[in-house]
Amino acid sequence: MADLRRIIRKHGPFASVCFDSSFDTEDAARGTESRWRSIDAELDRSGARPRIRRLLAQAIELHPPPRGRCGRMLIADETEVLADERLPSPPHARIVRVSPLPYLLPLIEVQAEKIPHVVAFVDRVSSELYALDGHGGEAEETLRDVGHPAPEIRREDWTHRTIRERVENTTRRDIREFAGELDRLAETVHAEVVVLAGEARARTELRAVFDAKGRDVVEAEAGTLMPGSDPKALDAEVREILHRVAALRHRRVLDRFTAEIDRPDGLAVAGLAATTAALRAATVERLLLDRSALGDRLVLAGTAPNPLLGPAANAAAGEMRRADEALPVAALATGAQIVLVDSVAALRDGAGALLRGR
Repeated sequence: MADLRRIIRKHGPFASVCFDSSFDTEDAARGTESRWRSIDAELDRSGARPRIRRLLAQAIELHPPPRGRCGRMLIADETEVLADERLPSPPHARIVRVSPLPYLLPLIEVQAEKIPHVVAFVDRVSSELYALDGHGGEAEETLRDVGHPAPEIRREDWTHRTIRERVENTTRRDIREFAGELDRLAETVHAEVVVLAGEARARTELRAVFDAKGRDVVEAEAGTLMPGSDPKALDAEVREILHRVAALRHRRVLDRFTAEIDRPDGLAVAGLAATTAALRAATVERLLLDRSALGDRLVLAGTAPNPLLGPAANAAAGEMRRADEALPVAALATGAQIVLVDSVAALRDGAGALLRGR
């Protein structure tokens, strides 16, 4: 995933392009070429310099779209392509902008679903770890045997209980070691969710000894380490788990905003003026934006990394910029998180914020 904080440290102008890059028809290649010619012409009319247009055209040529329906988001300045991201579905409308500030909202929407997480496969024989960090970087580890398969024991063998206890004690010790490896990887990728998959009993033992440290720990029923198992079933379940976690967190943010905005001294503000003032003061914990309600509204701004200026006395130092560009850049510059919402009644002008504690 694109590093948004790196993007806002660059100096514009920026070209930001978001479009339907679906490749799902027999003449898809011709359609892709036609779409890009149209986008390039629009970039030209918008004042994009030749260097930026060439960089974007090279990105399109070097990275053709995959088969299926999807969207694509590109951001470039005159030195490089800063973001080139596949979107899970085509945007509702094509966006082509040339501006002193980058347009980041489509990237923020995608990243909201990219929760850093670790998937731990575990059974009585072996174990594997998979991780995804907040920037889309992947990690994979196949670890030594977690347990040792119990030897075949005859019912009349008087020693079977001793053998069984020895095997189970060894397995418990190895489960604890695996929990340590899991914790190390979770710390490395700053995992917010840990998914436990594999044999039910091994999952239970791992969960009992693993220190979640505030992370969400969820067990997946699909997926084993047995030969012939279908990895796609687990992939689908992990995606569904992460989607549920993201939706639950989103709901909690909205509930908190609604509660705070209703209190006379609550830690929330609504409306473009109040939200902009809070961003200028660097007191925003979470910026809430409704793209439809925000529309084409403007704010007084300068350039990145924090484009929002102070009081009106500084008006000569800035220009009016699109709020859907300036507010996200300002939020990132001041360490605030950004939450995209739809049709929240208490969110006037399409902008609001949860504030840091006083």
